Amino acid sequence: MNLSHHILMGIIISFFVSNTMVQASNVGKWRRYVVLLENDTYDGNPFELEVDGIFTHAASGTSITLPGYYAGKNKWKIGFMPNRIGEWTFVTCSSDPNLNRVMGPINCVESGLPGMLTADPNNPKKWKFTDGNHVVPMAFRMEFFFEPASTLEFTAAADFLKNGVKGHMFETRLTDENGWYGGRNDYIFSGSWINHTFDIAIWDRMEERMEILTERGLGAHVMFYSDDAGKHGRGGRSITEALVIRYVIARLAGYPIVLFNTGIDISEYRLGAGIDWFGAQIESLDPYNHSRSSRHGGGSGRIIMDNQNFNSDGERTASIYNIKQAFDDYNFPANCDDAWGENYGSHSSKDHTPADIRRAFWKCTIVGGNGGLVRGGGNGLPDDGYFSIKQFGVDLESEQWLKLINPFIEEKLGDTFGVMAFNKSLVCGTKCYCLTDQSKTKILYFLIGENDTYDPGGGGNITVKLSGLSGTYNAIWFNPRTGAESNVELGILAGGSNYVISPPDKDDWVLLLTLQITTSSPSSNASNG
Repeated sequence: MNLSHHILMGIIISFFVSNTMVQASNVGKWRRYVVLLENDTYDGNPFELEVDGIFTHAASGTSITLPGYYAGKNKWKIGFMPNRIGEWTFVTCSSDPNLNRVMGPINCVESGLPGMLTADPNNPKKWKFTDGNHVVPMAFRMEFFFEPASTLEFTAAADFLKNGVKGHMFETRLTDENGWYGGRNDYIFSGSWINHTFDIAIWDRMEERMEILTERGLGAHVMFYSDDAGKHGRGGRSITEALVIRYVIARLAGYPIVLFNTGIDISEYRLGAGIDWFGAQIESLDPYNHSRSSRHGGGSGRIIMDNQNFNSDGERTASIYNIKQAFDDYNFPANCDDAWGENYGSHSSKDHTPADIRRAFWKCTIVGGNGGLVRGGGNGLPDDGYFSIKQFGVDLESEQWLKLINPFIEEKLGDTFGVMAFNKSLVCGTKCYCLTDQSKTKILYFLIGENDTYDPGGGGNITVKLSGLSGTYNAIWFNPRTGAESNVELGILAGGSNYVISPPDKDDWVLLLTLQITTSSPSSNASNG
């Protein structure tokens, strides 16, 4: 619903004649502020009653319209996330007079949060926080929408994600294909879908967990549906389907780091019209333009959502060919969303060693900046494919290496990473790849090494091709297993020559060349070639 233009222009004046005036509140930028509405006289299905909130930024005139939702006990809520500092005002709109034209001011202050994880507007294939750094997003499959756990247990998992892994998201689904928790497959509604009664306790717990994640600058990749037994119970593009999408957006759009996805292997969405409809529903309801997609590849077919704004690629191997293809396919960021199962022995196509996962994320870095998903295999459930909330810090083995990658990007590459692109012309050697900016101020090499499952071979000498460049470069080896760095064997490399370089051993290595302001004669154990 939308207010007419003259009402929107007159919000400030209409405060004095509104039905209800809410007291002013302070809220941090990128934090969720909840407008609470009450009505104890409504006698229809409260989940079907629509209420919207129109939030207007006083200084810029920016207006955001958000759907509200029924929260139980005769209460409706609207979850607003201010994305600009300063004064905001809001007014509600509903066919129910008790929920209509409730108004109030909101003051947005700095919060220190990094903002939304989305495409860099200046370099649309790159992932970036709106108020933060470029990143290689790291997500971990954890069905936290329906898995029981205490607040303390979930908080511990979130702390490990932030500090132990330095990751960004948990991936959760809203249906459980295996029915491991109380035999339920569907957690969206309480009882039959046809009754349109959402499971409020589950959704309230979801909001609590999203708050815990947001406080830490983390978020969620939300897949609406799962395959097989977890497939939703009503046909695609139905009234019920639209209600589900509206309710999910109303509950979750007020959090900064949320990716919306149809889910996997859903027959209703394997036709293009169903996928496009799903994306259009989200686009029309979500004023923040969170990332949205429909996972394709793997077992999900090859139908692509017309209005997606990130590429959810389901190829399961961690070959650099597949990872680069996901980056190249579209002019927006890519996620490898069904690729890497750590010690996932029951599913050979997804079974990766922790070392393979380490190399997979460095491949994501070297192709330009894909995100990636790690599935679990060690929480004791058969063929689970996800990490348990209670066991996440114990079961994940690759965190010791994954936590090195984004700090390296932030500290060594910085904003330059946003304009760096895959480059074949600056290196020659088996399984060695290069990323650089147009001015060649930073040149990053990744040597996959000879132990990788999906790109076997390599491990020998490489030729760093600087013959067409001027200036001098400081060269360092970065060990992706320990985080140690050294320039003892390389030192300074001058442009105008090529250099044959021997890596420290035949495992994977990272080599960074940084252009120096002053020149110096080459000094290294690398030989001119």
